[in-house]
Amino acid sequence: MTQRVSSPITIKLPSHGVLFVESSHASDFRMAPRRDPYHKVLYVLAGEVAYRESEPAQTFAARAGSVVVVSAGREHQITDLEPSTLLLLCFREELVEADADIEGLWQALVKGAFRPVRLSRPSRQRLESMWRRAMFEWEHQRIGGMRAARALAAQTIVLLSRLPRESGGASARDRVEAVRDEIAETFYDEWDLDRASARAGLSRRRFTALFRAANDRTFGEFLSELRLAHAARLLRAGEHSVTGVMFACGYHDVSHFYRTFRQRFGKPPRAWSMEQADAQAS
Repeated sequence: MTQRVSSPITIKLPSHGVLFVESSHASDFRMAPRRDPYHKVLYVLAGEVAYRESEPAQTFAARAGSVVVVSAGREHQITDLEPSTLLLLCFREELVEADADIEGLWQALVKGAFRPVRLSRPSRQRLESMWRRAMFEWEHQRIGGMRAARALAAQTIVLLSRLPRESGGASARDRVEAVRDEIAETFYDEWDLDRASARAGLSRRRFTALFRAANDRTFGEFLSELRLAHAARLLRAGEHSVTGVMFACGYHDVSHFYRTFRQRFGKPPRAWSMEQADAQAS
């Protein structure tokens, strides 16, 4: 069991410059204003904190599910409003300097207001999954762990740049829309109605009704359209086998993929692909 601390934990970055760590606060936790020589992402896993910065002097509450990004050298202070558990991603400037895209995303995150951002339920689950993976890599000291840590840090920045935020208390409809947006980016994953409804914190029946009302189609139709559209793009490119396309789109059953593709495009994948190639050549 993680020991609860009464003061900020000591951060010692490893040689590769990235550290995912947990800080579980005791009831007497105290933190003085501080400036760190590294960037931080703070995720409130449990409890509630008050986050304060000196320039300008403002304080905001951050409940469980909230993220705060803190650039190196920025003076800040955290006070528990109730005993809290934070997940911290700490990394050196070199991580973002090594990749112009990541640097641009990070600068966009820290630019302007520092107000804590509360993530939607699906977004929290995605971010927490990323953190669990990073902590697993750290604890088990696996081969390639250094590269994995840096990659996961970069992926976390990308996720934060893309994930939908929650303004106030998210309604059931908002949560369904957040899941829809997540599926639009990850349709190739293991999605089904059970996972989608659980992601939104709703029953299957409630999720199904809200999803259809908002999108004029069922969850299954929406997922199938995304996968088939991607399959068509890959087949048209002519650089993948039918088996590879099926895998890339999230299908696992060959007969189901062939049947679904034929219903949508009028021909089985291979014949459709050859027809597209002939059309492009003429």
